[in-house]
Amino acid sequence: MQIIGLPQNSLRKAFSPLASLASHIYDHFIPRARNNYHPHILGHRTLGLFSGLLVAVKIFTLAVLSFGPVIPAFSSAITVQNIISLTNESRQAASLGRLSENSLLDKAAQSKANDMLAKGYFAHNSPDGSTPWDFITKAGYSYLQAGENLAVNFTEAENVESAWMNSPGHKANILNKNFEQIGIGIAEGQYQGHTAIFVVQMFGTPVEQKVSIQSTPTQVVPTPAPAPPVAQPQTTIVKSASTPKTVAKPVAPKIPEPVSPAPVVVAQGPAPQAEPEKITLDKGDVKLGDKTVIINATVTGPVVKVLAYFGEKAVMLKPLENGLWQGEVLAAELAQSNQTVRLEAFGMQGQSARLQLADFSSGTVQNYNLSGTTPQNFTKVLGVSFNPKSAEGKFYLFFIAGLLTSLIIAIGVKRHIQHLSLIANSSFVVILASLLFWAG
Repeated sequence: MQIIGLPQNSLRKAFSPLASLASHIYDHFIPRARNNYHPHILGHRTLGLFSGLLVAVKIFTLAVLSFGPVIPAFSSAITVQNIISLTNESRQAASLGRLSENSLLDKAAQSKANDMLAKGYFAHNSPDGSTPWDFITKAGYSYLQAGENLAVNFTEAENVESAWMNSPGHKANILNKNFEQIGIGIAEGQYQGHTAIFVVQMFGTPVEQKVSIQSTPTQVVPTPAPAPPVAQPQTTIVKSASTPKTVAKPVAPKIPEPVSPAPVVVAQGPAPQAEPEKITLDKGDVKLGDKTVIINATVTGPVVKVLAYFGEKAVMLKPLENGLWQGEVLAAELAQSNQTVRLEAFGMQGQSARLQLADFSSGTVQNYNLSGTTPQNFTKVLGVSFNPKSAEGKFYLFFIAGLLTSLIIAIGVKRHIQHLSLIANSSFVVILASLLFWAG
């Protein structure tokens, strides 16, 4: 058997490009004598380019949001009506009946929210041992069944509802077919060193039995009046000398005298007026179009006008069908207002109903702050819609992680040979990237 060997020079030529590439990569990340124990990735020029890139990314994001076609994102504020509306939407999607708001459950839920904020806890049972049922009964609500959902550190009503629906226990409360009423409590303040919003959702089935009223009145069968008395003949016997005769002499019936009814005293004064029919704003939502924002409102009752307020401006909604009202606003105009969108419905007799709908923002000041609570804004670049702020944040996070990893490798591989300038310059770039990231 003959073995054919390849020339050694041919093997070296074949693997020479790969070996050279691997050696260069090694020099960029691993300290050794060839690179003077100074990885190229942490060199002065490279770190200078990195610093310029970090600042350029921030400037680009600012320019895109300030001058680009901003599409404002919206989020419903955490309000009682928004939480109830979203809860009922989840129930309707599961073919369940709507929950009606109960003032006593509202009182119990608000008391629980205030208690958690004041005592600094987040649990169904308070530190003093009070249970949710204690808050409900203390509010004066008598129940057959009751339930409670809690949430904290959310800023949007949709996120609260989504979190509850993704939790089996909370979802079971929301979709409990036996519950009939709901109450919401919201408290905002300092919790664990930061501003937080506590949301308490309480459900109940009242003890009182429902009284059903028939839509058709009960038929009343009239009783016929008694027939008038018939005169009975009275027999008078007349005696004569010869032959006795019997003569029938009619007697008129007796008719009783009419009885005068008791006088009716009528109180003098204005005639009582019926209470005006109540109107309610059941729910509202906004939908983004190409250049406009469509505002919808569902209203019940004798409504004659529905307005949507944003900033110092307002737009009148038009009635459609089934209690739906709709209006349009230019997206750019709405984004410039940096205000909460509020709905208000008006009735014929002065009734009104209000609903806080959504928050819009696209201003540079609000999108770049140190608080970390910034709205989401999308823009289009080359026909692609994306969120520049989110992309910027991910870039900074990956950059910080990569640079720290390279610095740790450089320090750990050759611990006895260190360059203080390498550590100092790399740390400066990491700090710069961190500041730009936390600036929002």
